[in-house]
Amino acid sequence: MTEQKRLTTEDFSNVWKDNKNTLASGLKVDFVEHLLKQRLSQEWIDAKQRVIQIMKFDQFDNSQEIKILDIGCGLGIDLMLVAEEAMRLDKTVSIIGLDQNSTMIEEAKKLYESKKVNLSSNVSIKINHGDILQMEFDDKTFDIVRSDITLQHVDLSKALMEIKRVLKVNGRLIALEGGAGGIYSPDEILIKTYDSVLPSRRDGATGIRLQFMLPKMNFDIKSLNPIPFLQSGHFLASQDKDWIKIRGMGELLVTKGVLTEDESKDFQRRYIEACETNQILAASIIFIIEAVKCK
Repeated sequence: MTEQKRLTTEDFSNVWKDNKNTLASGLKVDFVEHLLKQRLSQEWIDAKQRVIQIMKFDQFDNSQEIKILDIGCGLGIDLMLVAEEAMRLDKTVSIIGLDQNSTMIEEAKKLYESKKVNLSSNVSIKINHGDILQMEFDDKTFDIVRSDITLQHVDLSKALMEIKRVLKVNGRLIALEGGAGGIYSPDEILIKTYDSVLPSRRDGATGIRLQFMLPKMNFDIKSLNPIPFLQSGHFLASQDKDWIKIRGMGELLVTKGVLTEDESKDFQRRYIEACETNQILAASIIFIIEAVKCK
């Protein structure tokens, strides 16, 4: 039996790469607005604060310089949160933010320039453009590698090998990644289409996969910290100005031959209508995974 063609995880990941934020039709995805709006939900605010707590700066000796790598640092907001926590506890930290998207790097550097006057002398921040699958850092460099919704966009096995390489023995990976989830609506045609064209999530997505992969790579998982997310149609609508993301997905479905143009337009119409009438829910689990690199 031939399986219906679907989009792949790589189809979605490629759009984050340099010069890929504009689709073939000319439709431009505003990553800056997308990431800023993502942070408006209380669940997201709580998750980010929880990540800071799990970094456990208070367990490091005051004389030690804590070396931290943030892969997929995005707008650089998390770099500032880490710096603020280090200053609160009077810790010495060296923080490197790494991202493959030049727009994100530019935004992160602008934020740093606007905030650096408030940083104490024991906080160092560098923001680098680079590929997390081929990082230009020496082996066993970092005490902490953190990743927030980044590993789902790359080859997970290759990324974990690189993270393991650059972590010190007993260094920690702290990853915030999505687990199993989906959307729900009384529009059965919408849900059937959604389920049939997206990448199969039978593996539970990155947050679940990490729980099986990390022990095999000689990591000891210390905590999982699951956080449920439930978002209404009205909230989903607020996250997609002018429906750019759903229109972009519709174009991708046609370009890849997954749906015809008429089928794609019907899918987009149903999704937008469901959001505007609050007849859709998005449910997911975010895992904050803390794992220690063993000897």
